Amino acid sequence: MIKLIPVNFGQILLDWLEPLAAFLGANFLSLLGFVLALLIIGRMLSEKRQPSNIFAWSLLVLVFPVVGVPLYFLVGGRKSRWLVKRKRAIYEIAMRVADEARPQEKAVQTLTNRFEGNDISLLRDGMEAFEAICREIEAAERSIHIMTYILGRDEPGRRVRDLLAAKAAQGVEVRLLIDGFGSLFTRSRFLRPIVEAGGQTARFIPVLPLQTHTSANLRNHRKIAVFDNEKAIVGGQNIEKRFMGASPDPDRFLDFSVLVCGPIVATLNRIFLTDWAYAAKASPHGFQEIFAHRPSPCGESAMEVIASGPDVEGDLLWDRIITLVQECQRKVTILTPYFIPDEVLFRSLMVKAHRGKRIRIVLPEHSNHTLVDLARNHYLRELHRSGAEILLHPGKMIHGKVMLIDNTCALIGSANIDMRSLFVNFEIGLLLTTPADIVLLRSWVDDLLDDCRPFAISPGARNGKALRMSEQFAKLLVPLL
Repeated sequence: MIKLIPVNFGQILLDWLEPLAAFLGANFLSLLGFVLALLIIGRMLSEKRQPSNIFAWSLLVLVFPVVGVPLYFLVGGRKSRWLVKRKRAIYEIAMRVADEARPQEKAVQTLTNRFEGNDISLLRDGMEAFEAICREIEAAERSIHIMTYILGRDEPGRRVRDLLAAKAAQGVEVRLLIDGFGSLFTRSRFLRPIVEAGGQTARFIPVLPLQTHTSANLRNHRKIAVFDNEKAIVGGQNIEKRFMGASPDPDRFLDFSVLVCGPIVATLNRIFLTDWAYAAKASPHGFQEIFAHRPSPCGESAMEVIASGPDVEGDLLWDRIITLVQECQRKVTILTPYFIPDEVLFRSLMVKAHRGKRIRIVLPEHSNHTLVDLARNHYLRELHRSGAEILLHPGKMIHGKVMLIDNTCALIGSANIDMRSLFVNFEIGLLLTTPADIVLLRSWVDDLLDDCRPFAISPGARNGKALRMSEQFAKLLVPLL
């Protein structure tokens, strides 16, 4: 006779759950980090990032999730759905107001942002740029809108702040927009004179504290100053002593800006105000009169505005750069402070060099970011082997950004040739197609070439084992920056 032994299923289940609960309790953070790491990797794949960026972040969040996961949520974001939705709504209001005021221009402006009848002046160095921005602030009668990545607490920054405060006290509408990361140490106390005089200041995506629904990684790198909605200064120069000042400085970066007037200023002002409305939480309906205004033609220059960033579909500046390179017939000159191209741009330049086109890359011999200098060597060696001409400036830091194509067009603005500028930052570019403007920019570049020397004689051209290891490490880290 078989004797049945009573089975306590509740006890068995309890005996099984107790070690599982103990394991989960002891490893909760690790398991949570692993799950979040998988979600992060899935999100990056859906964002169509560069493979090097996905690999670097994946390695960090999987191997060191306690560090990597929080760091990703702080600085790892790229396209932000929340940001896209809010900024697009602001932009659509701005476009609707402008279109209602000028219905005959709607199709052209919406599709191309290309304008004729402009005038451009080249501000060849930091002294000319500083003199121009101070002069235009003092001459403004109705409004001053300035957006900059870095506002220094040094002499140039204080001078501009004091001039803005003085104009605000006179009743001029003053709006100053600074980036939350680039101007991290420019505190509200420094800006107080502007506010107390009646002006307004705002910080784009604050970093400390985290007062944002999106990643602190999304930086506004644009530099735009608009005066009375009639003139604008655009370029790569920040308002800080390394970039501009009233007197010569042997350590100042080599950079330039342009002073423009004409119909294109309306679009530059619209870009400023959409960024301002987002950062200051202001209603774009309050800017209807500004959105509706278009400056009269004042010259012969044709220009196109290209605004790129996490709030737009696609990567507009990158798209245009790829198109310009692939369609070039004779030569491409790229002057940039940093050179970390994505694979498509890198291969496009190599193909053109192999086909006998003149590809020329001009860089500072030593930039202000050693890690980026190490990471660029691989790309420069491969391009050099393909027949491209690589030139390094041994003196000052080059911070200017110029791309010249076949002497028929030029692209200038705030974007560097690196993956942060092309795929993450808010950037602004001007595409110039008037021959006189191309000559003006080519002369600025040519002045620098006299002091440059070939990459072939630099340490970076040598491919020693120790150098290769350092470069590979730098290439791994650069996509995280």
